Amino acid sequence: MPRPALMEASWAKDQEKTRKRLGLTRPAGSASFRTALTRIQSMTDCSLSSFARRQRKLWFGDRRAFTLIELLVVIAIIGVLAALLLPVLSRARESARTISCMSNLHQIALASVTYSMDSNGHLPSFRNWLYTTKVGDLTTGKLFPYLNSKPVYMCATDRTQLSAKNRPRTSQSGSTSSGFGGRNATRDYSYAMNCGICHATDLSAFIEPTRTMLYMEGNMGPTDYSGQVGPAMVSQSLAYRHNKRGHLVMADLHVAKMNKREYALVERTKRFWFPTDNTSGPGGLQMFGNLK
Repeated sequence: MPRPALMEASWAKDQEKTRKRLGLTRPAGSASFRTALTRIQSMTDCSLSSFARRQRKLWFGDRRAFTLIELLVVIAIIGVLAALLLPVLSRARESARTISCMSNLHQIALASVTYSMDSNGHLPSFRNWLYTTKVGDLTTGKLFPYLNSKPVYMCATDRTQLSAKNRPRTSQSGSTSSGFGGRNATRDYSYAMNCGICHATDLSAFIEPTRTMLYMEGNMGPTDYSGQVGPAMVSQSLAYRHNKRGHLVMADLHVAKMNKREYALVERTKRFWFPTDNTSGPGGLQMFGNLK
């Protein structure tokens, strides 16, 4: 028998078996056959649906959704976790800013020493280390060729505070203007040079370099472009931006971290501001008799 004929005979036998099993007397293509197939499919769907219900009940029980109380509890737990994590993240971010600030100060001090090697051992003047020709343009300063980076001049925390609407005010001893010569511009730096070293810019002449400050985070106003701190006429106070502490770099290039009490002890000493015994002010005036 040819192959197509065999396939047709096999199909006919299968059809006959299906009709007998379902109790049908008419051909498989009839309405009765289609009804039977629909009944079989419905039974299969019911079985699958029942299986799905059993699985859902196994995993979730008889409940169909969260209640309002459960949602409120979940929201409260999320709120508590956020309240615990946010301060930790904030402290971690401030720690990173603190390390960056100390690194900036150290780089500025190293740049000053490198400058002195090219200038017969003399540090740059407090009048021109930050800028020379244009107030507000620190790229003209004596140290910029040794740093080649504007961000080094600015503490990240100070930048954030300057851009904030409710930025902290300067203290009474903090300069809100310019100091010598009325130099005002939008401040884009955080570190100020000690103007007390104007009498002795030669590092080899420093009597106690570990106690004499070169640069520090000055508590300066937003338009103070003097670039200097000192015992009088300019900002004298330290900015406590990092967990109530501020940074200073001393003449021996070590970076110190002081709180308000620690700074109050050193700022009253002559050696902190003056590297030698010459403590006279502008024009030879003796203005610092209150220093120990």
